[in-house]
Amino acid sequence: MTTSKSGTLRTWLAAGAIAASFAAPALAQKADPKFDAWLQKSQLGPFQKNEKWDEVVANAKKEGEVVVYSSTGTMMKVAEDFAKAYPEIKVKAYDLGSEKTIEKVVREQQAGVYAADVVYTGGTEQMVFDLLPNHRIVNYVPSYLVDRIPQEHREPLLTHVIEAYGIFYNAEANPQPPIKNIWELTEPQWKGRFSMKSPAGSLTTLMTLAAIVEHSDTMAKTYEKHAGKKLQLSAGIENAGYEFLHRLIANDIVISDNSSKIATAVGLRGQAKPPLAFSVIHYLTKNQTDNYANAIPYDLEPAALYSYPTYVTVAGQAPHPNAAKLYVAFLMGSKDLNAQSELKQPFRSGKSLELLQGMASFYQVGTFSPRTDVPPPPFSEAWPTAKKLTASPEFVKDNIAKISDFWLAETSR
Repeated sequence: MTTSKSGTLRTWLAAGAIAASFAAPALAQKADPKFDAWLQKSQLGPFQKNEKWDEVVANAKKEGEVVVYSSTGTMMKVAEDFAKAYPEIKVKAYDLGSEKTIEKVVREQQAGVYAADVVYTGGTEQMVFDLLPNHRIVNYVPSYLVDRIPQEHREPLLTHVIEAYGIFYNAEANPQPPIKNIWELTEPQWKGRFSMKSPAGSLTTLMTLAAIVEHSDTMAKTYEKHAGKKLQLSAGIENAGYEFLHRLIANDIVISDNSSKIATAVGLRGQAKPPLAFSVIHYLTKNQTDNYANAIPYDLEPAALYSYPTYVTVAGQAPHPNAAKLYVAFLMGSKDLNAQSELKQPFRSGKSLELLQGMASFYQVGTFSPRTDVPPPPFSEAWPTAKKLTASPEFVKDNIAKISDFWLAETSR
């Protein structure tokens, strides 16, 4: 195993910290009169009935401010666009990363501080099974979008975008995908030539590992198809998903702390033997912006894509609940957006921005709206039919700490 300049010890310690945070179960709380009174006043939760959107907008302008805790720097662009659309409302948006977004919400509310209005991040285990039942966030779906978003992306939390990690290869050096089966990555020809972002501090990387482990039966069948024999598990390894990770790590995997650098290392042109990698697939946009040659082997067995949701919610006892509603709605795109909408680049201007609103900054390959009426972004033609593996919320809740512990143990050998 090889690590980047962040250092092996730092990676181990961070992974252990994540495992500890995931290990704490979500505890059901008794009814909170203050929280219930805030829900009723804000017309959220069970009180969100007969929503009158004009009143929401008017009240949001009266509140005059919205505070956003976010896991992505893209939110800064959304904040700029929101401020232009609603100059009466001051936007304070913070790019905190996935773990720190959740940590900040929990620590502030434990101290009785309710500063955030909108919470935006992935992390199914913490968001769905900890923050939601403990009243630290509230699910909110603008009423006019209910019929445009499938239930699995509306409940228990609203999905803003569906994203994915993918296996990247360099299409200049390899006119055809260099691997057909994921188990090839554990073989000598790829020793030291496969990289991924450390799961320490990255909930999305952990979701990818969880998807692999949850689909262990599929991983076992994929191995047998590749090797022509049944998989023999190593000592102490319980299933094919863990066995794959065990062998991948042992094959001198390169662990980085930066997905952008990973995409650059794979896609840079002029390489004789470029590596392969797990990377967030929206970095395929570097092919247009930086003339890289990244590609995804969409026919890879069992899958080259590992999808996960990113959620947007209203913070519990948010001080500006109507502004929070308006911001959530802005993120999801306008009421007038539909499958026949003509969207032209640059998406953050003109009619495209009017339709996409906060979705404009995310409208790129690798980032997909859960709305059924949004045209797919450019260069994403393969997405709808491509094979994907996804970790279920229940599996993540019950297994993410174990997966983190496994990663820690394997990378410390």
